[in-house]
Amino acid sequence: MTRRAAWAAVAALAAAGCGEDEETDTAARPQTEARTQTEEPRATVTAPGPAPQETIPRESPEDQPGGAGDEVPARSLAMFTARGGRITPRLVRVPPFIAIRAELRSADGRSYAVTFGDRTIRVGPEVSSASTVLDGLRPGKAYTGRVDGAVNRVLIRADAEPGP
Repeated sequence: MTRRAAWAAVAALAAAGCGEDEETDTAARPQTEARTQTEEPRATVTAPGPAPQETIPRESPEDQPGGAGDEVPARSLAMFTARGGRITPRLVRVPPFIAIRAELRSADGRSYAVTFGDRTIRVGPEVSSASTVLDGLRPGKAYTGRVDGAVNRVLIRADAEPGP
């Protein structure tokens, strides 16, 4: 039996010396294998939604519908209020070159109309507020509004500084 024990020792030394350069404990190796077998595989979680290549825009925001602020053009507001047969204010100052949204509001429920060139804004018992869009004006130029049903005229003049 001593011969068998000697061969077993030689075989163990040979097995320990072959393979890896670092010294390893042969007793630790089975524990590692046992531990990896008892661990459960990890699940891969993916976020729902479109694939990443679908979220990258293929065209410039300017080319897309409503992109980069072009959905609503810049406009100035000229608001007029009709009450007691008069329309106020008599003068509205707007910045030059910017389109103008002229709006008329009936505060007393009566019928009024203002005509700027070939465009007429009408309000009355059924419609309390109406508007139209006028082209922007050169600096110092003006639209004169003829008022039907009131005693005064109104004026929209392009001499205001742009800004809020």
